[in-house]
Amino acid sequence: MLPVLFERLNDVFFRSSADGRLDWLSPNVSKLLGYTADELIGTSAHRLYVRPDDRVALLKAALEAKGAAVEMEVEQRRKDGATIWSLISVCAVTKPSGEFAGIQGMVRDITDLWLTRKTLEDSEDRFRRLSDVATEAICIHFEGKIIDFNRAFETLFRYSREEFLSMWAWDVIDPRDIPRAKEMVRLQYEDPYEVRGLRKDGSIFPMEIYSKHSKMGEKSVRVTSIRDLTQRKQAEETVRLLSQAVEQSPVGVMVVDGAGMVQYVNSAHAEISHHPVETVVGRPLVQMFPAKARGVVEEMWRTLSGGGDWRGEVQSQAKGGPSSWLQVRASRVATPGEDATHFLIVMEDVTVRKEQERRLQHQALFDGLTDLPNRTQALDRLSHDIETARDADRKVALLFVDLDEFKSINDSLGHEYGDELLVLASERLRRAAGSGAMVARFGGDEFLVIMGDIEGAAAAEVVAAAIVEEFSSPFGISRRDLIATASIGLAIYPDDGRTPQTLLRNADTAMYQAKLGGRNRYCFFTARMNEEAESRLRIEGELRRAVGTEQLFLHYQPLVEVRTGRVLGMEALLRWKNPELGAMPPDRFIPQAETSGLIVPIGRMVLNSACLAARRWVDAGFGDVRVCVNVSPRQFQDAGFLGDVRAALGATELPAANLELEITEGLLLAERGEVDVLLHALGDMGVHLSIDDFGTGYSSLSYLERYPFDTLKIDRSFMVGMLERQERKVLVETIVAMASGLGLKVIAEGVETTEQLAHLDAINCDIAQGYLFSRPIPEAEVMALLERGFSV
Repeated sequence: MLPVLFERLNDVFFRSSADGRLDWLSPNVSKLLGYTADELIGTSAHRLYVRPDDRVALLKAALEAKGAAVEMEVEQRRKDGATIWSLISVCAVTKPSGEFAGIQGMVRDITDLWLTRKTLEDSEDRFRRLSDVATEAICIHFEGKIIDFNRAFETLFRYSREEFLSMWAWDVIDPRDIPRAKEMVRLQYEDPYEVRGLRKDGSIFPMEIYSKHSKMGEKSVRVTSIRDLTQRKQAEETVRLLSQAVEQSPVGVMVVDGAGMVQYVNSAHAEISHHPVETVVGRPLVQMFPAKARGVVEEMWRTLSGGGDWRGEVQSQAKGGPSSWLQVRASRVATPGEDATHFLIVMEDVTVRKEQERRLQHQALFDGLTDLPNRTQALDRLSHDIETARDADRKVALLFVDLDEFKSINDSLGHEYGDELLVLASERLRRAAGSGAMVARFGGDEFLVIMGDIEGAAAAEVVAAAIVEEFSSPFGISRRDLIATASIGLAIYPDDGRTPQTLLRNADTAMYQAKLGGRNRYCFFTARMNEEAESRLRIEGELRRAVGTEQLFLHYQPLVEVRTGRVLGMEALLRWKNPELGAMPPDRFIPQAETSGLIVPIGRMVLNSACLAARRWVDAGFGDVRVCVNVSPRQFQDAGFLGDVRAALGATELPAANLELEITEGLLLAERGEVDVLLHALGDMGVHLSIDDFGTGYSSLSYLERYPFDTLKIDRSFMVGMLERQERKVLVETIVAMASGLGLKVIAEGVETTEQLAHLDAINCDIAQGYLFSRPIPEAEVMALLERGFSV
């Protein structure tokens, strides 16, 4: 069997003795060298080398390799005198004693490969000049053996030139893809295809192979260019993720080309618009909407074509399907410096909201309590007066009247007093307005006075002044004299708006400014007020919807003992994250909650949540840590506040000593009897009381002695520039010394630097709070902070 096997092999195997004589060769040697094995056995191997020095060099390398295989390309002479190029691989053989016994190895005919290489070397300079300027990796291989390549090829795979010249083309391909690559070569495939590349460091990357058959002399070779697809694949993945995100978006998305033809819609669009995807793509945008909405759609398209963005509401109706209202936002899709070729249209179904608005417009026309026209009839009247004034070139005045202190009266005395006050207020409004104007109850304690067919604002100002005068005298209700003044905002058609809605909004804005100006007065609308009003109304609406949801939550900031660094308490700070408005700063929404009355339910939620968190701290072994809760004036004055405190402590079983309520000093300056009673009741319960933002109001030091306060908190504004401004430094030191003399602890708010802390320590300030220690953090992070404390 072995002779037959050797005959089928191309490689010749041999063994020679220590003196260089051949003592065994495989029978197929005749195919390679023309000699039979018998002719060569016993002869010196030197005779077969064109350059005998090659035999010496090969032997030396084998000895130095100490048993490892070495190989060398050499030129050999056949029996017929012809020369061939061979690749000889040998290893040294030693006796058990370690003495050199000879070598054994293998000989392979590489004449064809060598000649191909020689041909390539003749054109190497030209190839180098062309390929080395190419950005793509290029190599040439003959029957899979790499014979040349450019610098980009070296850079891509990170092998040296010497390493590459002993490698096969398959060595730079992921083993999983080698069968496919070999099949492509076998089929002489000349279109690009993708495989996974394998670098020297073992890293795998996607690459594209483009291989063409070529001739180098008489040899057929393949010239192969390779492109690294890593960045393209990453970009494709990014596009895939973005496409998936758009497809899964809950809002409808439509892409329209420059000709107004729909190119793409996502799944949500079909649900929102009631148009199946196949009925939309490829059709004109305008056909997606009913005829009555075509004008709006054409306006949107004109805006987009003119380079602008468009936002509005459009009515949609699929054939035979329900009608719906869509809120639409449309914008151009363009890269910087290029004209837009497509447009993005995003839409949300707002049908429910529109339907709610429609139902509200069908309410009864009169108010059941005051017998005044209600909101709906008032707006109809306002619309009618505006149309009449437009035709006659006359003016219309809208007065927005709000009762000052109404909520306080309603909450403290009861709804019976509040209802009677509204009835009496409506009578005074009728008297002040006269027979030519309409007085309507807009809602709650808000009224409208509509004056049509007037020459100018002077007539409206006369009525506004008369209302202020009417409300200056007390209202007699059940043998009580109640003071309830009015704040009035005025808007004039067409100067301040040409629609009822605009006039109403602007009059309301002016009324709010009258309240800010001190109440019990009137104020004409100015254009500057509009932005402030729109922002305020939106915040109030979103805040009202946020009450009782997870949009409102608490963060906590530590109160740190200056001397020791021990955490004595955590102040509960309200946060609001709205899906539409984002994270809202407290100074934007808390004043709005205060004026709207939402602060009462919000404050109750804050109190309950803070007590529950403090209970968990107590259970974890931090029994001396207090939770500090800010109490707004509106919340403090609410009739149920004391009960809310008791309920929160009872529900959480939190000791009263672990709760501290922070009261603003402005509330104390009112000197109301109920304030005195409430503060002492809280003190009797064991709740700690703190004066918040001390020094920012009209301070009256008498209340420090009158009420059972434990702590005085210096406002953060005093920390700013404290060390640089001598007067501020002295003021802080004076407050600390005064509080210490009265037996009060002092908290310095807004501490941000170690220098500030060192000064507070030097003047014996008790407690510090600020970013130096920690920003406000979620409850989940509080326990670790309590365990860690601070090093001061």
